[in-house]
Amino acid sequence: MEVQQVLHMNWGNGETSYATNSKLQELVINKAKPVVIGSISDLYTTNLPRCLRVADLGCSSGPNTLLVISEIIDAIDETCHQLKLTTPEFQVFLNDLPSNDFNTIFKTLPAFYDQLKKEKGDKFGPCSITGLPGSFYDRLFPTSTIDFLHSSYSLHWLSQGLIEEAKVDSFNLPFYMPSHKELEAVVCEEGSFYLDQLQIFDVNWDGSDDDDDNNKAGFMFDRFISGQKMAKCVRAVAEPMIACHFGETVIDILFNRYMEYVSDHLSKEEGKFVNFVISLKGK
Repeated sequence: MEVQQVLHMNWGNGETSYATNSKLQELVINKAKPVVIGSISDLYTTNLPRCLRVADLGCSSGPNTLLVISEIIDAIDETCHQLKLTTPEFQVFLNDLPSNDFNTIFKTLPAFYDQLKKEKGDKFGPCSITGLPGSFYDRLFPTSTIDFLHSSYSLHWLSQGLIEEAKVDSFNLPFYMPSHKELEAVVCEEGSFYLDQLQIFDVNWDGSDDDDDNNKAGFMFDRFISGQKMAKCVRAVAEPMIACHFGETVIDILFNRYMEYVSDHLSKEEGKFVNFVISLKGK
């Protein structure tokens, strides 16, 4: 089965869904927020498009899906107030693979539009949000039609397939973690962009923030709870691929063992994810 058919986060809002277990991704989005806001504000004040076209590549589903879009809209609204300009229209494209849970996203849009109208007033916008199924490794848009592209926790997925051999030997996660030098080299070699900003930060495996008040107050690290959070986070992302290859019956056993291994590791040393935030500008 092709990766595009099984590479999706767990659907719905249940205990093992991505929507319930995406705190880590929310933390990363919040830490990257200054770069995103700075870039979109700079873009708008430079170009002043009447309709600002934004695409989020790898939008997934759940509470984080519209988080970045909300931040972008707020930043543009504030910039327009400062410059005494009329806010532009917004055309937003939410992109993910066809197997993504787009239905859950669409059900949240009426409430999102109502909240925008309540906060910004009837004269704001309008804002149009549409789903765009497809792989961003292929062409998604006509030439020069998107003003701002955003992607968070998506570019580490590679477009490779599952090989039919022995079960374990043939299972490959389409996942790659590059170094910052590799990122810089790819941008340079491709040639269409220059690297505007590159920031590096790490976050805890379980999605907790070292800046939280609890941590500042000497919060006791509970490795078992952190192991549970980490296992649920990975399960929400990887379960569809693993279940497709090995079957549904192994899932609970697998992630219970994974939780134990993670808990044991965290009793000896910290677990950190290294994150890159890059801002590219077209040449």
